[in-house]
Formats: sequence, C-alpha cells, structure tokens
Amino acid sequence: MNSLNKLLGHVAVLLLFVCHFEGVAQEEKKPMTIDQLAWLTGSWQGPLDGGILEETWLSPKSETISALVRYTKKGKTEFVEIIKIQQAAGTLELRLQLFDPPMQPRWEKPHVFELLRMESQKITFRGVSEGSHRTLSYELVAPDHFVIRFQTHEGSEVEIHLSQVRQ
Repeated sequence: MNSLNKLLGHVAVLLLFVCHFEGVAQEEKKPMTIDQLAWLTGSWQGPLDGGILEETWLSPKSETISALVRYTKKGKTEFVEIIKIQQAAGTLELRLQLFDPPMQPRWEKPHVFELLRMESQKITFRGVSEGSHRTLSYELVAPDHFVIRFQTHEGSEVEIHLSQVRQ
C-alpha cells in the first residue's frame, strides 16, 4: 500500500507539472491580431517588369488591414488589386482580388491565403484557394524598404522591392 501511495503521489506531481507547463505554453501562444501588422501601413512603390507597382496599406481597424495596389506600364493601368487581411479563428487570413482596367475581376472568387508564420516585421501566407500563389510574404527590411515575395502556383519565385513614398 505504501508503494501505491508513493506512485499516486508521483503521478499527482507529474500531472501538476504537465498542467502548469501546458498553461504556460497556452499563455505564450496568444492569438494573432491585426494590430500586429501596423508595420505594413504606408505607401510603397517600385519597378516591376518595365512598369511601376504602387501599394498603399491602410492602418489596422475593425479586425482588418487593407491595401490598394496599382500596376502601371507605358502610361496605362494594367491592373488594380485589393487586399484584405482579417482575423479568423485566432489566426489571420488574407484575401485578394485583381481587377483589369475596366474593373472586371480577374477571377470569379478572391484568392485566399492562410497564415503560415509571422515574425516582427515579416508575414508569410500559404495559398489555399484554387489558382492562388503557393506562398505570399511581406517584409519590412528597413524603414524605407519593403519586399514582397511569392511563389506562383506554377512554382516560379518572384521578389519585388518597393521604396517608401513620402507624402
């Protein structure tokens, strides 16, 4: 009986230990919030395939952060893109849609991405909808240097460097 009491005592201590550290791990794993993406805010532009890509991110508000993107080439707007990142089930989801010059959507439905990882000033998403890029990331590498990276659904790697636009 004495050894049974010792065994039960050890099991109780082990359970308390496990429960304590499980609680600590859950405290450290706080849900992602849109406010953590405030570093995206601002206007950026840079060269892309003989044209200019402009991207303006609005401040986080009401559990979303949004961007308007315009690509111009040879004096004409080639496309406009709307991006929305929103909180969803304790994580972040990105949706984007491209529009041709007459404002016709390029795809029937927006492309959807789920959060893959987030660092202090870099966020990476994984495409989950048909036809979307495999991955898409945004990184602020310096206060005036913004980088967009994506891997197309065919597997090509693209990196776009943008500079901050001062108003």
